[in-house]
Amino acid sequence: MSKERIGQVGLGTVGIHFARRLMKANGQLIVLDLDQDKARQAAQEGAEVASSPKDLAARSDIVLLSLPSPEAVEAVVMGSNGLLEGARAGTLVIDSSTIDPFTCRKVYDAAAARKVHYLDAPVSSGAPGQGGAEAAKAGSFTFLVGGDKVDFERAKPILEHLGNWFYHLGPPGSGSVMKLISNHISGINTLAIAEGLVLAAAAGFSAERTLEVCQRTVAQSYVMEDIVRPRVATRDFEPGFSVDLMHKDHRLAQDLGRRLNVPMLFNQVALEVWQMIRSQGRGHRDHTECLKFLAELARVDLYNPAERTRAEAPAG
Repeated sequence: MSKERIGQVGLGTVGIHFARRLMKANGQLIVLDLDQDKARQAAQEGAEVASSPKDLAARSDIVLLSLPSPEAVEAVVMGSNGLLEGARAGTLVIDSSTIDPFTCRKVYDAAAARKVHYLDAPVSSGAPGQGGAEAAKAGSFTFLVGGDKVDFERAKPILEHLGNWFYHLGPPGSGSVMKLISNHISGINTLAIAEGLVLAAAAGFSAERTLEVCQRTVAQSYVMEDIVRPRVATRDFEPGFSVDLMHKDHRLAQDLGRRLNVPMLFNQVALEVWQMIRSQGRGHRDHTECLKFLAELARVDLYNPAERTRAEAPAG
């Protein structure tokens, strides 16, 4: 990696692993996060902490963003005391956040007016056994990139420390379009798997047994094998990719469909289910929480379905 000074805004579940990998690769990193505990943690591991996005940009040649929403990206880049107020001409912003393509283009244009370069570069998991935070920790992400090709080439030495696959997909917003499509498919797949496991439990098959069999049927998928199955096996549903974030991505996909005049029937159903889970105060939990939620609605035990089957199975 070149010795360009690197800054990073956002130290969440994925961002903290990005920061660690960048510090190891480059020997330095300037960081910023609204959560002061996260910033202090990064400082203890060797990072410098900026006082504001403006301060971070003034001290960086390349800035990586790992933020939760379009609103957060706009505030950090274009807001008062934001990156564009401190960035010099030629600064490169690599935005790994999952946001909508319309915000990407707005930010790209605002940056270009200051001679600052902007790439939308959201990430997705693709390596077996490495979804979400695991992919960030292992550096195995797929980067979906929109923006100018010359900026993509400049960013690649950094991206290569964070991922294994890199696609330059076209002009600003292209990466974000593909990420929303990917998460649209993944989210609906997760809900379909959850519903199927609940139906199987109601019929007397445990989640483990159903997943074992479906591994060798047409139902098999990356989501089933590398996201759902490990969590069912370990019974560890700690957050990796939250319900709130999945809901946000489906909301952005729905808006994209509306703007492009594409019916999004299954996406609308998915949105409603994620919102139902959020309404119970469970939005911060991993999106595989949908298994527990649907099992509760059906009054089944995913692991020990026999009692419910005997007591409540429909006659005939």
